[in-house]
Amino acid sequence: MDLFAVAVHEFGHAIGLAHTSAIESIMRPYYQGPVGDPLKYNLPYEDKVRVWQLYGVRDSVSHTPQTGDPSQTAEPPVLLDLPTNRSTMPPDRDAPDRCTSHFDAVAQIRGEAFFFKGKYFWRLTREKHLVSLRPAQIHRFWRGLPANLDSVDAVYERPGDHKIVFFKGGKYWVFKDNNVEEGYPRSVGDFGLPLEGVDAVFVWLHNEKTYFFKDSRYWRYDDHLRRMDLGYPKDTALWKGIPPQLDDAMRWSDSASYFFKGKEYWRVAGSDMEVEAGYPRPIGKDWLVCTEMQSDSPEMQNNSNTRLHGQHHADHAENGYEGRATGLYSKRLKEQNIQQPVGEESNKVAPDFWNGLSTSIKRGIGSLFLFFFFG
Repeated sequence: MDLFAVAVHEFGHAIGLAHTSAIESIMRPYYQGPVGDPLKYNLPYEDKVRVWQLYGVRDSVSHTPQTGDPSQTAEPPVLLDLPTNRSTMPPDRDAPDRCTSHFDAVAQIRGEAFFFKGKYFWRLTREKHLVSLRPAQIHRFWRGLPANLDSVDAVYERPGDHKIVFFKGGKYWVFKDNNVEEGYPRSVGDFGLPLEGVDAVFVWLHNEKTYFFKDSRYWRYDDHLRRMDLGYPKDTALWKGIPPQLDDAMRWSDSASYFFKGKEYWRVAGSDMEVEAGYPRPIGKDWLVCTEMQSDSPEMQNNSNTRLHGQHHADHAENGYEGRATGLYSKRLKEQNIQQPVGEESNKVAPDFWNGLSTSIKRGIGSLFLFFFFG
């Protein structure tokens, strides 16, 4: 058993990382074997990104995997928090209640989910974990939107170049990561859309076409050719079970499409155009760590914090780090055919075990800080 690997994993939980199924991650839920010399250990890129999402990142740190990095993939770049404006910053008093309000827009950006309401948004990781119970301010995250913009109508990530498009009324803005491109806003007439704007937009995984919804009509747009497909608009009734006048829509990593209106959402699987049985369902309960009759009042928020922490780290809430270490010690005793102490002594772990664990942690903490915060 590699104590350093266990220490890195547990340290990840201590700073807020949850378990993940990513192949290269040290935060996989089960022991994956030794990681080699602690002094030469390099934290996997997937884990660095998740730490950056929680705590921000220095401007000097590269946001993309280095050439030759075994964890490098063909996925789009990750959208990071701006270093000086984390999503954990306290919101103003006018911040909306995520559990009781409907949303202006919902979008999948860089594989994550963003729920927009007024001047704020909530963010969910690719594993559908809420980054913070408190919302972040749109203007502090995406630089270049008008200061007097009090809400957005729809948002989507453009296929191909992965740029992010915001809609409000008859105007739209295009962002490269967190910064607006020059020459915006422009008229939605560029898309061939009605000048009053759109209610919802998403890219359908089935054909990589962009779908715009307004009232009871929808349009299909080819973002690669930058032109509207012929024969549109059509009636939204073709999407069986989808309500008119949507708040927004998005596709998700499960290949399904999700449609949002009010406090509810509808799921359409794969290439289907019909809502699955069992929908609509509540947005707050399924996406935003809410329960029935919950609000963002101080008392309820404290309870939500407990649930959020418990949801991500249930095994640690029950057992704790010492319990995990004791389990490793018991396993080592069994492997060496040594009888484990019973009674009162069974709760104590031999000093040599703790000394070994302490040494591993001390050797690793310095390099962990270097890799976490300096890349």
